[in-house]
Amino acid sequence: MPASGAGVASSAVSAPGLSLADWRDSPAPKLNGQALALGRGEISRSAAIAGDRLLLGTDTHLRLFDRRGRQLPEAAVTGAAWALAVAPAASVAVAALGDGTLRWFDLDGERPLAERGALFVHADGARWALFTPEGFFDHAEGGGQHLVGVHLNRRAAEQPDWASFTQAYRALYAPAVVRARLAGDVTAARRRLAELGDRRAVIARQPRVTVTGLCVPDVSGECRALEAESSQPHGLSRVRIRLRLEDRGLGLGPVDVFRNGRNVGRVDPAGLAEIGIDVALDPGVNTLQARAWDQAVRLFAETPVLRLDARGVEDRAARLFIMAVGVDRYRNPQLALRFAAADATTVAQALRDGAVGLFASAEVTVLTDEAATREGILAALERLSREIGPQDTSLLYLAGHGVKTEPDERFLFLPQDVEDASSSEALRRQGLSDEVLVGALSRIRARNGFLFMDTCYAGQVAVDALASVGNETGRYLLTASTSVQEALDSYDDRNGVFAVAVRKALTGRAGRDERGIVSALALGEYVSRRVGVLAREKGHARDAVFRTAQRDLRSFPIARVSP
Repeated sequence: MPASGAGVASSAVSAPGLSLADWRDSPAPKLNGQALALGRGEISRSAAIAGDRLLLGTDTHLRLFDRRGRQLPEAAVTGAAWALAVAPAASVAVAALGDGTLRWFDLDGERPLAERGALFVHADGARWALFTPEGFFDHAEGGGQHLVGVHLNRRAAEQPDWASFTQAYRALYAPAVVRARLAGDVTAARRRLAELGDRRAVIARQPRVTVTGLCVPDVSGECRALEAESSQPHGLSRVRIRLRLEDRGLGLGPVDVFRNGRNVGRVDPAGLAEIGIDVALDPGVNTLQARAWDQAVRLFAETPVLRLDARGVEDRAARLFIMAVGVDRYRNPQLALRFAAADATTVAQALRDGAVGLFASAEVTVLTDEAATREGILAALERLSREIGPQDTSLLYLAGHGVKTEPDERFLFLPQDVEDASSSEALRRQGLSDEVLVGALSRIRARNGFLFMDTCYAGQVAVDALASVGNETGRYLLTASTSVQEALDSYDDRNGVFAVAVRKALTGRAGRDERGIVSALALGEYVSRRVGVLAREKGHARDAVFRTAQRDLRSFPIARVSP
């Protein structure tokens, strides 16, 4: 298929002064009548003219030749190079390899044929991962972080070290670094590598976590042993998963338990090597998996997936729980905003209206300004954790200041009672960190959850730092970050751009099925695309990011639109 687009050129296999012959699936390609040297058993599979040079793709290599047939640099590849495309300026080539990836290679510069990055797209067309040779990555809205990871070989006869991108999300998720790397700029990647230190040493020393058993706790304090995968007792609603933790040099951090892809319990092991965590089960089939973090909360190890069948557990009608937080009147007047409180109220009302006829009930909690203190927000989340059941849906909307701390690049949401904004350290003491949010959300048992983050910032963009919240909770995450100046403007003199996009999605603009139901996926996809359009109408540059953390892209209803 011919390549198209401003930055891509169709592959040419001839040019003035360059004539290629016998190259397709051949061990003996010729350039200007002269045989090109290949390795023993090596077969030519693809070719492209790159300026006054020839780029040849084989089963094992990319090879660059000058017009006289002399070999210039070569690069080993991870699969047969079945197709090649060269940028018009002949500065970069893209190879379609037999391992299922598209890979970018330099053609100029200090290291011709050095790899810039790679793209792997899942067969479903919705999930992909884009990654650099250093291991930094980006992924699709629909996921993809589960598809690829970092594999580091060790000495002969020693087991290699491995961490999926999901496990190393906090350390390696870096969309801006990936974009720069693909454009040929290695500065950001080198700086980020220097901050991370020795990746090999870190991955090799990730904690180890082992499931030592399952049991069914009762009111007497006893715990009856249970075998996963075997037939379970009728009405089984809660189990205790027993874990053994091993510190391999990075210290032990929190432990998460995921049920059906959602974080349902973050605990501090408090230095213990063996712990037990009680988990309430969903009606029907349940998958359970534990994650053990290192002390810095950068990397986790995980257990194999366990499967349990909770047949006979009551599956009540689903309720919708909405919590919306918006802060304009900060205790520190220099942080004042104009539309965050109104946005929280608008989004909560739109979600409540959409719940009519879809959920058994809709319970709404709105915290604005003086009610949205750190203590007030955490108390409301704690109350919801007691009220929400596994069959329910939980939606959390946060609007206000968002900050990415330095140098650890953690996200903070600033509640109303922030007074000292002079440093990252001061803000850490007063703000709601991503780790605190993950812990609070993990205690909410809702089968379905969606997190909306509408933040503004005074400097560094915080959206990338926020993505880990979705990854660590297993919840859908829809977020946008804008400058303070843009946040002080409204779209329609009532609400900001993000809230307007959500309202439009819930009132008929987002895709919906034949029953008028707007799903979580449809909502996220619409808003993530619409925010940029609405912002440009007001003369601003702003985009939203939608992320899913689950492997199976399981969506769920958010609202019903009346005919």
